[in-house]
Amino acid sequence: MIETRLLRQFIAVAEELHFHKAAIRLHRAQPPLSQAIHRLQDKLGFSLFTRNERGVKLTPAGSAFLSAAYSTLKALELGIEHARQVSEGIAGKLTVTALPISTENVESRLLLDEEIVMALPAHHPKAKEGQIDLRDFAGEDFVFTPKALGTGYHSQLTALCEAAGFYPKVVQEAAQIHTLIGLVACGFGVALVPESIANSIMRDRVVFRRIHPVTASPNPAIGLYMSWSTHNESPLMDSFISMFDLDVAPQVEGMLAARVS
Repeated sequence: MIETRLLRQFIAVAEELHFHKAAIRLHRAQPPLSQAIHRLQDKLGFSLFTRNERGVKLTPAGSAFLSAAYSTLKALELGIEHARQVSEGIAGKLTVTALPISTENVESRLLLDEEIVMALPAHHPKAKEGQIDLRDFAGEDFVFTPKALGTGYHSQLTALCEAAGFYPKVVQEAAQIHTLIGLVACGFGVALVPESIANSIMRDRVVFRRIHPVTASPNPAIGLYMSWSTHNESPLMDSFISMFDLDVAPQVEGMLAARVS
């Protein structure tokens, strides 16, 4: 095992190409420095320097080892800094994923309620209306996300249609919202999507319209929640959660509101 102190001493001599100058730079006497370099060469089993009239010069092996020494000390420096950031919750590994719904040992926080809007093909007769009545779509073809995804999104949209007096006629399903928008653009049907998707692709082929409140309910919305395990003691997770301590919902909702006609 080669000590980092030896590597730093070697680098000083390699950069100065003079033992006396390197010793002054390291604030130590020259003889102990020369002895340290000899010990390093013994450990390595090859020469790092050859002497000349001006001092010393690196051997080919010494030049190669200098690059390795730089890399080693830099990697150590980065590793220490990364470990410090992990200990402070600034860095680390945080897995964000979708899991089957289970509230055991899970805490949740509502970040915002995102309004549900209707995505229509640009040529749809209702596309020219500023706001649509969901009851007018009782006989329409719908594209939905699969219920098998288990997110509850399918059930919530179905309940929204049932509150308007009909069961949606689903003709196509797609797991990704952007795929749904593609199906709408191709004329396969209409879709109920989160308001944030209104600033998505194919705005020239798809329009987004707000929905009249059904019965006495407010505008249809879906909650965006952040959930985490109570058993996770990672400082990084605490830092991530604290990012949402500020009330960002009004800012986000304001941004979304400008996207829907």
